[in-house]
Amino acid sequence: MQNRTARQLRRRQAERICLLLPRLGVPFSDRIAQDVQSAAALNGFSTIIAAGDTMERMDRIVREIESGLADGVIADWQHFSEAEVALLAGRLAAAGRPAVIFHPSVEPTSFSVVRQHTAEAVAIALEYLYEAGHRRIAYMLHEKAAEGSRVAAYHRFLEARNLPLRAELLVGGADARKAAFANANALVARKEPPTALFAESDLAAVTALHAFEEAGLSVPGDIAVIGCGNIEEGEFSHPALTTIGPETTHYEHLADHLIAQITGAEGAGPMLFNVPWRLVRRASA
Repeated sequence: MQNRTARQLRRRQAERICLLLPRLGVPFSDRIAQDVQSAAALNGFSTIIAAGDTMERMDRIVREIESGLADGVIADWQHFSEAEVALLAGRLAAAGRPAVIFHPSVEPTSFSVVRQHTAEAVAIALEYLYEAGHRRIAYMLHEKAAEGSRVAAYHRFLEARNLPLRAELLVGGADARKAAFANANALVARKEPPTALFAESDLAAVTALHAFEEAGLSVPGDIAVIGCGNIEEGEFSHPALTTIGPETTHYEHLADHLIAQITGAEGAGPMLFNVPWRLVRRASA
């Protein structure tokens, strides 16, 4: 402990990474946290995790990082706009705090970017439903949508296929299971219910499966369901959930990259990490 303290004083570093997540207790966030903590520990760094999905909350956390809470940041800011990310990341850069940021559209400048190609996978999933004969496809989204978000792929799909945008088929609930259950029930209670549902999270999609079962509907016979994230629960749901998900679910390399920047390793600079997504076909669609 004394050696580590002396090393920190010499470097004027905390030897700590701050992991910023919109919320805790969801599979994607939990996986990132697990991998980052493991990689950081192997490099002699500790990890602190902070959660918040508002700019006000992020402003307070970034202020603490600027004051020395951590040497660098890995942040899931996919729900923030490009302007908001630029503002927060600019402050980190000015304070000499390297960052790795999850976002669908910002370009790496003073910070690295992890770009999950979710929108492309959404388009593939919607085309898959269309080719199966579905024309009334409902979309369950997160309440907060950033620029370049997944729902934009839904709008582009409808336009490309000359399908009308039905406001009643665009519902929230992807980030809250209670809302997902209520909105799934409301969808199938409509005079013209959808024949398919795409949900922006697997947790919402699995919840919709429960709602449809209670309503006496057959999946995929009466309504097909596709989720997003490819979490383990979807593999063992009934029926097993068709979903989209990343081709890799390991994130240790992000911590390694950030620590290389913090310690001034040769050639370590901001870069773009591309994470392709794919359609995982199972029984629900």
